[in-house]
Amino acid sequence: MKTQVQLLSLALLALTACSSGGGGKEDAGTSTVTDVCNSREEALTLAECELKPGEPLERFLVREGETREGDQDWYRIVLPANTSARTLLNVNGAYLAASTAVQLSVSVLEPVAGGGENSLAKKEDKHGQGAPKPVDMVIPLRDDLKGKTLLVLVQDAPTVASQPKFDARNPYRLVIQVSENPDSNEPNDAIAAATPIALTGAAGARTGTASGFLATDNDVDRFTFDMAEGEVAYVSVTAPDQGYVPNWRLSYKLLRPGFATKEEKEDEGDVRPGTRPGVLATARKVKFPGKWMLVVQGYRGSSGSELSQGDVRQAYNVDVRVLSEQDPNDNKAQPNDSVSYAELRGLASPSPASSTSFKGRLGHMGDQDWYGVNLPTSNVPTRLRYRLTPLATGGRYPPLPGNPDRQVLVLTPVTTGANLDEWRTNCITKPEVCPKGYSESPDIVSLVEGLCQGREQPTSLCLQSLREETTDNPRFTNLSNFQGVLPVPPHAAQVTYFFNVQTDGTKWADDKDYQLDVTWEAEDADEVSRYAGQPTEQMVTKALASATTHPAPPDTAEYSVSGRLSHGYGRLRNGNDRVNGLGVRGPTDYDAVPSDVDSYLFTLPTVEAPEDRAWLVQWEVQKQMDGGTPHGLALDLTFCDGDATGADGGVQDAGIPGCAAVRVGSRNQLLTLGYRSDALRAWHTRLTDPLSSLQPQYTLEERPGSTVVTLAPYACGCLERRFMRGGKMRVEVSASERLSYEDVTYTLRTGYGPYPSSYSRDGGTVVSCPGLDDAGTPDGGVAPLTGGCAFTRQP
Repeated sequence: MKTQVQLLSLALLALTACSSGGGGKEDAGTSTVTDVCNSREEALTLAECELKPGEPLERFLVREGETREGDQDWYRIVLPANTSARTLLNVNGAYLAASTAVQLSVSVLEPVAGGGENSLAKKEDKHGQGAPKPVDMVIPLRDDLKGKTLLVLVQDAPTVASQPKFDARNPYRLVIQVSENPDSNEPNDAIAAATPIALTGAAGARTGTASGFLATDNDVDRFTFDMAEGEVAYVSVTAPDQGYVPNWRLSYKLLRPGFATKEEKEDEGDVRPGTRPGVLATARKVKFPGKWMLVVQGYRGSSGSELSQGDVRQAYNVDVRVLSEQDPNDNKAQPNDSVSYAELRGLASPSPASSTSFKGRLGHMGDQDWYGVNLPTSNVPTRLRYRLTPLATGGRYPPLPGNPDRQVLVLTPVTTGANLDEWRTNCITKPEVCPKGYSESPDIVSLVEGLCQGREQPTSLCLQSLREETTDNPRFTNLSNFQGVLPVPPHAAQVTYFFNVQTDGTKWADDKDYQLDVTWEAEDADEVSRYAGQPTEQMVTKALASATTHPAPPDTAEYSVSGRLSHGYGRLRNGNDRVNGLGVRGPTDYDAVPSDVDSYLFTLPTVEAPEDRAWLVQWEVQKQMDGGTPHGLALDLTFCDGDATGADGGVQDAGIPGCAAVRVGSRNQLLTLGYRSDALRAWHTRLTDPLSSLQPQYTLEERPGSTVVTLAPYACGCLERRFMRGGKMRVEVSASERLSYEDVTYTLRTGYGPYPSSYSRDGGTVVSCPGLDDAGTPDGGVAPLTGGCAFTRQP
């Protein structure tokens, strides 16, 4: 049957197809085309209904009648006589116009004896109101199809009932190709048809390669190879970059022996969307000897139901390396992959220092190496220094894709209590049993408590230190942050420190050797003296002396305290942060005892009212042995409030014995002094002179062997009257801007003097600091300051 339909001429269509607006109405025209191939019978008998390879055919989905809907076009394909299981049939249907109402549907059918068809493939372009997209399918054929005829059905598949289901303006184009599958391994989709990969070479270093194509939709390629228990298997699948993103996202599964009856995955992965080249790799320690299977396919979504489109352009490569275990610690009868089998060594003495070195290798994913050092009894504080260094040896396979994530954890066993349950509880709840350095590492809580609970082993471990590889910042490349210094308190019995080197349980390894150096050394004399025979560091008490010099106190013993800061990471101020690669630690590192802190309790004299007094502050830090820039200092301040009680909101006895209430906390950084070079607005100008220019509140002097910082006169440093009446001031000294673990030797000079003091403003004008309950209106028209000095109230 033939239906005559009035349409625009094909010549006009050729000129206007790309800009046509589409639609369901015909344009006026005089040419006619023949709408043929409307049935299965016509497809099998009419010459114009045969699709020939490489010859495009253009037709319209429209039928005679008022509705013009429901048109079906049927075509035949006569397969060549050499068709086999390696033959691919590519069918492509497309509208070349910018828009069309037709939701194009293309089906490839196999006629069966007695009538009817079996579906070989079907695809639809559900573009809705958007631009049409090609319907493209690549179909693998079979040996028994050689010389046979297939049918192709083209029709509309509307998603909205009211939407037009024909296009009398724009033709669709249909073209087929018959080609040989570029994948020489096909067919290897089924388990029984898997392609074996021959592994050649000496035992412990056997290798094999393969390549393939995911040429057809939802193509699956399978490979097999044999491995023995204890070997390390490196398996990679790579799609080389050819300048375009393939139709599929590469994915893989590595299956253990027994895959024919039960699919147990050893590992799996998929390439991130839009990534090229596509690189997937794994390195596993073989626990199940026998024949393993590698499954290569396109990613089909988390549910496995999405379509993975074939691509005959993009090849992939498989690299298999079956290697012997090269870490001597893992070749033992009991590998050091748990704390129970840690390689233990004894260190004889901290004075002179004693050291040891461990060597290991992270040879596969999930690899863990445990080491330990035993420290004999010591009645004085000592310290433990460690450093991990990657070596050039090893590396029998490329590092696995992804960010390197080596970790070093330093842990001590907890045995305080009558049984394991009490050990675990005490580890979590008692800082004296397991100190917690959560102030800069709030995300570490779950890890610390998990280790206290025993996590994967029946014990309780206190995390003392953690170093995690940071590769996204050039400052931390090559594990420059993989070191630390730990304080070791006095101990009446032998103590053990464990070191766990691992890859954080993630999918990364590099098969490179590393060296872990551990040194037990004496603490400096200053630190030892601060313990004074006690189990914890003691506070040094000193009277705050009166001085007439300004702004710097005299450089004499009456006004000076000195010390050395040893372990810890110190503080970061001046807008610095570890995420930007500053400091000695990475942004995710941790120390249970964050930093060495020297505590001083200055007693303040009883003075006549009004008690406000000028406060003179200066500190000097010795330069490093090579003359380099020294570390800075941070002073955390806590004052006893002589006018308050505990009920007034203060914290009773917060590090100041005998004080009813304290103000402006110390370690919580509510008031911290530290050098800043930038110009700032002093506390008093906010109230008395808001229009004045900004000035630095600190001065810095470089001396031949030290750096000296002095609180500038403009800061109007002072001790307000209620704190003078409280009689006590606690100052905690810690390192700041620390770039190494060298000791920080410092001198802090401080004293008090008459208040108010004065400073120079705007090129030499001398201005007095706010007086004691000043009367009148100062420059700027601001109400008079009441209550005297307010320097120590400021955060």
